[in-house]
Amino acid sequence: MKQENGLFSESAILAKLASQKALYAPLQVVLVEAQPKCAGGYRPDAKITLAWQDRKVAFLAEVKARTAPKIVSESLWQIKNARGRADRNFLLVVPFLSQTIVELLNREGVSGIDLSGNYLIQTPGILAVRLDQKNRFPESQPIKNIFAGSSSIVGRLFLSEKKRYESVNEVFGAIRTLGGSLSLSAVSKVLKGLEDELIIEKGNKGISLLQPEKLLQRLEGGYRPPKITATIRLQLPRKGFKSFQDLSEALPPSARWVLSGQSSTDRYGITTQEEVTTAYVTDLGVWAQYESDRIYDAALNRTADSFPYFDAQTHNKLRYASPIQCYLELSKLDKREHEIAATVREAILNKLK
Repeated sequence: MKQENGLFSESAILAKLASQKALYAPLQVVLVEAQPKCAGGYRPDAKITLAWQDRKVAFLAEVKARTAPKIVSESLWQIKNARGRADRNFLLVVPFLSQTIVELLNREGVSGIDLSGNYLIQTPGILAVRLDQKNRFPESQPIKNIFAGSSSIVGRLFLSEKKRYESVNEVFGAIRTLGGSLSLSAVSKVLKGLEDELIIEKGNKGISLLQPEKLLQRLEGGYRPPKITATIRLQLPRKGFKSFQDLSEALPPSARWVLSGQSSTDRYGITTQEEVTTAYVTDLGVWAQYESDRIYDAALNRTADSFPYFDAQTHNKLRYASPIQCYLELSKLDKREHEIAATVREAILNKLK
């Protein structure tokens, strides 16, 4: 099916349903009627009749060309407030039934179908579910993954403290203050994506976080380690430096570095001290004089990715990774680290209550 600007038209979606009536076998699409007349003031996009064996059920359908949860939620609100709802069957038709949309449908007791053959039909006459078909018509997005890489910085900001921001510019400024380097246009696009996912709320009262647990879960799902372009190991000199703290303090102010999330664990949870401290740096030049591959106390990973440095926490001469970076790194490791990650996660969410 032809897509324009990454989206279907509602009429094209209905045409597909009418032409591929066996898409939901063993369910059958019997009739698709666009813009039917309906009493009570409610104006559905279509009337769709489905059949299973000798049973037929007619639905008043809301057709949406996008799968953004916010758009779907608005449609469900219209359905929920339709007059005479009790004796009607309602159907949401979208390009793809995502997990979030299915959760919304279950919450409101509404049926749904998509263009890939998935369906959730829940009426007094028919109960049928198929949700294993892959998305054949993914929407094109201006930013591929708002929960990964530098784009994740916007979500991390909302998890760093409980605050309502007055504008996109204020969000942009707060990101810059905490060491982020996203452009204003990128911040705006990520905010739009978070709003579509019902993770944040934008309105006259400003921009605020709605679902911190969901945001942290999506950041975890999208997390990829920073791209490491070089690694060196250091043996701290016996004279003049007694610890990594002393060495870091002797560096020029322009040196950008931060302990890795794993090496920041003792700041946010109870754990044993690591034998080798690891850190991210943007430049290895100032550290190279202490390089040693035989006996070493620290390992430095060079990366230009900005998200490991975002919201670094300074304490006792050290720059610890943010609690969120710490959590995301630990969540990708083994069972012991997962236990510590759970403690860090609880602390992040408790701060937002």
